[in-house]
Amino acid sequence: MQASNHSFAVGHADQVAYYAGRHAPAAWPHQVGAVPTIAHCFRRRAVLDTPDTPAHCRILVGAAGSGKTQLAANEARAAWQAGQLDLLVWVTAGSRAAILTAYAQAIAEITGRDPADPEQGAREFLAWLRPGGAGETVRRLIVLDGLFDPDDLRGLWPPDQPVGRTLVTTWRRDLAREGLGRQVVTVPSFSSAEAFDYLTAVLAASGRFEPPEQLEALAPELGHLPLALAQAAAYLGSTGLSCADYLRLLGDDGQRLADLVPDPGGLPDEQSLPLPYAWDLALERADAQVPVGTARMLLELVAPLASDGIPAAVLTAAVRYLDRQRTDRPAEDAEPDGRADETLALLHRWSLLDYDPADQDRSVRVHPMVQRAVREGVPASRAAELVDVAADLLFSASRKSADAANAGRFYMVPRRKQARLPRSRVLDFAPDVLRSNVEALTRRDRGLMLGSGEPGLRCGWSTGRELHALVFRVGDTLADDGRPQAALEYFEALLPTTADRLGARHESVTKLRGRIARLRAEAGDVTAAIAEYRRMIDDQLALLAPEYELYPSQRVLLVEEVTELRHRLAHWLEQAGDLPGVARVYGDLLADDDYIEAVGGRRGPLDPTLRHDAAEWQGRAGDAAGAAVMYRQLVNEWFHPHAPVNPGIFETRFRFGHWLGESGDARGAVTVLTDLLNDQLHLEQREIARGTRNTWSDPYAVATDPDRSAIFRTRAALARWRGQSGDPRGAVALLSDLLNEQLRLLRPDHPDLATTRQALAYWQEQSRGRGWRRRR
Repeated sequence: MQASNHSFAVGHADQVAYYAGRHAPAAWPHQVGAVPTIAHCFRRRAVLDTPDTPAHCRILVGAAGSGKTQLAANEARAAWQAGQLDLLVWVTAGSRAAILTAYAQAIAEITGRDPADPEQGAREFLAWLRPGGAGETVRRLIVLDGLFDPDDLRGLWPPDQPVGRTLVTTWRRDLAREGLGRQVVTVPSFSSAEAFDYLTAVLAASGRFEPPEQLEALAPELGHLPLALAQAAAYLGSTGLSCADYLRLLGDDGQRLADLVPDPGGLPDEQSLPLPYAWDLALERADAQVPVGTARMLLELVAPLASDGIPAAVLTAAVRYLDRQRTDRPAEDAEPDGRADETLALLHRWSLLDYDPADQDRSVRVHPMVQRAVREGVPASRAAELVDVAADLLFSASRKSADAANAGRFYMVPRRKQARLPRSRVLDFAPDVLRSNVEALTRRDRGLMLGSGEPGLRCGWSTGRELHALVFRVGDTLADDGRPQAALEYFEALLPTTADRLGARHESVTKLRGRIARLRAEAGDVTAAIAEYRRMIDDQLALLAPEYELYPSQRVLLVEEVTELRHRLAHWLEQAGDLPGVARVYGDLLADDDYIEAVGGRRGPLDPTLRHDAAEWQGRAGDAAGAAVMYRQLVNEWFHPHAPVNPGIFETRFRFGHWLGESGDARGAVTVLTDLLNDQLHLEQREIARGTRNTWSDPYAVATDPDRSAIFRTRAALARWRGQSGDPRGAVALLSDLLNEQLRLLRPDHPDLATTRQALAYWQEQSRGRGWRRRR
């Protein structure tokens, strides 16, 4: 039986002996394997510049399409042509079998004798290279191109020799560990200058001359990736399309990347895969590792986000989300706090993304072409859902700690106090990172970020979804970051587009207008902000007209939105010093409250706080009599002389007495405040008897107890109005008793002591003057 290469196999069918043939040994210099041809308009790069003491083994690591093979081929070709090599072996190292076959071919050509099998040939080749072997002094370069799996090289690494060099290209970062005489070289994409020079040269070679600004715009759109630039240039050359038109197509996510590069038969530089499929094999292998399917799904979630930096908090939230979707997750499996690191490290190993856990703001960077290829691999039915999920994850992760802190400080207080309540708006990562990711999401799904749906003709607002909360968070964080003008410009730029898409009276438009008004006020233009709030209120109230035919629940919701706007208007009127204006707004708020009760019914017990505030602003605006009338109504509703003492109405009774006196009825104020003081003292004595009140045995106790402070305040006010009613001696007696008790209970530097002394001196003077007038 004759075998190949003039060798023979003899014996029975179940036992064959192989006898290798012989041929002439190789003469030096000798090359084994085909070195790839030089790429069209190849650009030499500095990443492989030989250091003073070059390593005998260098590993080129980079993503698919970064140009690793061309760099290795250029170095091999340069060394060969310079006469620096006796032996050049080029190995396409896509599998262990391919490596074994290449080693066997090398030893066969070197020795002139074919090995019995590839395994035997590889052993012989490595033995030939080792110290003491026949090839020990042979100047050689072995290139292992496209090493896919580190296990494929187990036991097959070329030995380290002074005259021998090894060059490996790979995606796998876990293979690229320095040490043992190995030097790791990371191969990035082109720089901006390199990409521009390459595009200019390759297009000029085919007679194409594009405007420089178009080439400068095209390079970043392709991520400066050599493979993408080469295929784009080939597409431009074959179709005659202008660079500007190509940019428009490339910017349209509706255009598939496969339609913007040449067909497989027209790929340049002996390339084997069109750009969209360059990462398929790496992603397939990464996705096959445990937990199966997580790598691809995580990459799908980060594909709509910013390529230049995704925060660690978002990725942790994404892995948690994916873990909840798994049906095979064991019940006892803990929350996947560490799984985010594991999955990201897996994708990092395969050069599908760059992962830096030390950079919490931009811990992951993904090449834009990888993102686009992944997005295009997602079915259309899931694409919008993934963008929606990514947006929600970004929103929840962006200010998780601050939102938790605000939950009890902002959302649990009445609306009237929210306008002035300081909020913690600290982001969990840099504001610019949030904005870049939101802009990326907006490019992927404008409907998500800018709302969707046609403006409703009947209701005056859109039937589609509103602006995503991320849109508002971007502007809010700009303001909180000390850039209010940038925030104002951001919201003003959004307003026309949003109003056009959703309708001028949509809730999202109202929110935008409210933020614009607030930022103008904070910038000092309070007058413009007040005018804008009033226009917003009028626009919302116009929807209550009969022609809009709103349902009762819609009308109640609308008036509740108006109520929130009125509270903010009142806040800025107060800042502007327009107290009568504030009083009028609170009158409108009372009317809104009555409207809500009439249309929607009272939800929960009546809250007197709004009427209390309205009465107070009525008095502060100069209408003391009107304030007294409003407080009298509140007291009559809530206070019954023969009922148990209700401390909840003490403040209302005190303000009633105050405004009664301010309206000129000092005797009435004395009556109201005397009854109030008796109830306060009675309640205090009852609580002391029960052991629920401090007996004030410590002479230096600070009287911060609100009930004791209220008693002091009532006694001081009662003394004032008693003096105003014509009884200065009674005022002196009350103030003397009050001062003695304050001296016993308060610290010597307490400000209330000075206030009481001043009032006592005044009424003592008034009392002496009154006695002198009587003696006259």
